[in-house]
Parts: sequence; structure tokens; C-alpha cells
Amino acid sequence: MNILLITRSKPVYVLALACLLSSCVAVKPPEPIFTYNEVVIINQLRTPVQDVAIQASETGRVFSCGNIAPRGICSNKFPVRPYYGNPIQISWMVPNGRRYDRTIELLLPENFALEVPLRGVLVIGAQGAMSAYLEQEMPDPHF
Repeated sequence: MNILLITRSKPVYVLALACLLSSCVAVKPPEPIFTYNEVVIINQLRTPVQDVAIQASETGRVFSCGNIAPRGICSNKFPVRPYYGNPIQISWMVPNGRRYDRTIELLLPENFALEVPLRGVLVIGAQGAMSAYLEQEMPDPHF
């Protein structure tokens, strides 16, 4: 009879031990929520680029520039929005009619301040090359 009791109670002990161990697992804190409020596109080419469009995959929002002069910049500032780090699609056309399409993800460096909005910078280079990065403009401490 005692053997039967031990056998039946063993699963209870195993279940209690499993619950105890699972409560010791560290809970991962939520990801920090960054914001952004500006997009800058830099044309490094010696020719204009046309029909530049950036589309955010998670929201479908589109930012576009019809023409960016050689060595020119197109930028847009807007109210602060949450930044989730999702992929974005970029497309543009060069004067010979060739269209380029790229999908990129901008990674957050660890030294960014949560309270300062991000600026996304996309740089169009020769032969369809593109680079992109995030930056922050730290507020002037004298204001």
C-alpha cells in the first residue's frame, strides 16, 4: 500500500518541482521603445535620382521624393512615432531608367538614448549601392 502511495504521489512532486524551477527562469524585460521623427535621403551620385520611395513594412506608410539633385538631400520631419526596427523597402530610379529596389533593416546601436528621437539616413551610391544608418541629434544643453 505504501508503494502505491509513493508511486501516485511521485507525479505530484515532479509537477511541483517543474513549477518551482520554471518560476526561477529570468523574465526578459520588454524591449526599449525608441521613437523616430525624421528621414533623410542623400544622393551621392553625380546625376539626379528620381521617384525615390521608402515604405515601412509594418505600417505601409510611404515617404517619397520626386527628384533628388546630384549630391543632394531630401528630408522630412514629422511628429514622433514609435520605432520597432522592422524592415523597410526603398526604391529609386536613375536617369537611364533603371530602377533599384532594396529591403533593409536598421539596427539600433546600444549607446542611443531612449528619450531622443532617431533620424533614419539612407545614402544612395553608384551602381545601386545603398547604405543606411540611424543617428540621434542630441539636444543642446544650453536650452
